[in-house]
Amino acid sequence: MPKIILKINSAADKIHADDNICCYLAEASLPAEVLENCRKTEKMVLLCGTNAAEVCKARGLDGIVIEPNPQKPLKVQIKKEQADAGAKKALGIVIPAHRHEAMLAGETEPDFVAFKFAPENAGPAADVIKWYNELFLIQAAVDLSGGLQDISGIDTDFVIINSRDYEDFGC
Repeated sequence: MPKIILKINSAADKIHADDNICCYLAEASLPAEVLENCRKTEKMVLLCGTNAAEVCKARGLDGIVIEPNPQKPLKVQIKKEQADAGAKKALGIVIPAHRHEAMLAGETEPDFVAFKFAPENAGPAADVIKWYNELFLIQAAVDLSGGLQDISGIDTDFVIINSRDYEDFGC
């Protein structure tokens, strides 16, 4: 079973504690108290959203997860965010489940690449993720922050789920 990256979207979200949760992914706009509560779990705390890199650096958190605009040069966007976050920070990249974006994202050497896709595209996405896993040694994730879906049969290291979906995920 893949490890869980639990996404905290609002101050009202519960910060679940479980051995299957490897880290927390919090919106950078959340109050400092919420980020501190994530940190108190002693697991990695990653940030996403507007100003994630700046907040990560300012608060001394563990890293960022970015979702670059696939219509703009991927490497430039990723390298800028990575530089803004600071040296030695973890980096995750959320991309559509397409080979072209996977290749470009993998070339930037992130800690993991998260594939985001609609339920009706799960079959083709599974093929892309299988191809990616054969080509790259970089860990793979599936981003289910848009809602839970059946990902059985998809070989992935991590799954990103919303805190509100945690209990329905089967944990």
